[in-house]
Amino acid sequence: MPSRASQVPLDRWFSSERAMGVAASILIGLVTVTAWATAWSDWYSYRTLKVYGADAAKLDEADLISGSLGIISALALLGAAAVFIIWLWRVRWNAEMFHRGEHRFTRGWVLGCWLVPVVNLWYPKQVVDDIVAASDPRTDALTPHLKDVPGTQLVWAWWLTWVIGLVTGNIVQRGVLVGASQVGDLRTNVILSSVSALFTTGAAVLAVILIQRIDELQTQREWVPWWAVGTPHSGFQPPAR
Repeated sequence: MPSRASQVPLDRWFSSERAMGVAASILIGLVTVTAWATAWSDWYSYRTLKVYGADAAKLDEADLISGSLGIISALALLGAAAVFIIWLWRVRWNAEMFHRGEHRFTRGWVLGCWLVPVVNLWYPKQVVDDIVAASDPRTDALTPHLKDVPGTQLVWAWWLTWVIGLVTGNIVQRGVLVGASQVGDLRTNVILSSVSALFTTGAAVLAVILIQRIDELQTQREWVPWWAVGTPHSGFQPPAR
């Protein structure tokens, strides 16, 4: 008789998210470019004020460049965030099919963890940790809790660089919003903006590697849902799509 696993409609439970991952990676690369463009505009504003002083035309030109690049940067970040979260939602679905183990957060937190202040400094990392653990072919499909699976250095490195870039970038944005107009204030903005761009670039590179790594794990793992692995466990139902 055919095994129970062979009777499972695989196309119903799993899906390859490689195309969405590539799209997210491209947009993440665009965010890196805009981060450096913003750092350049901060340097240009600082140099304009330092060299031309009270020349209103020059200052207005610098403000226009800074404002325009700020809008472009915000749009790029919004687009990258939207596609990355959609990708994350879908690979989380695959992870739930691969593994019975309890994730630390419900699926709604795949989106919510980025939006809620304070907890967005560590919840997203834990969401990704659980996805990586469930996707890894070495993880037993029936392990009760994914939090018991050791995290990876890749996720740690990605998250730390992202948080540092985010915090320094927010400090720069506050300086712009309060209308920093002194040479010293703008010089501080240039330094912090450059630091933010540097760490954002590091986080972007690591994010692309992480996307590829999760895709590799989910491709390498046999596409058999956890309830079809080994001895059937009564009382368990597949999660709602």
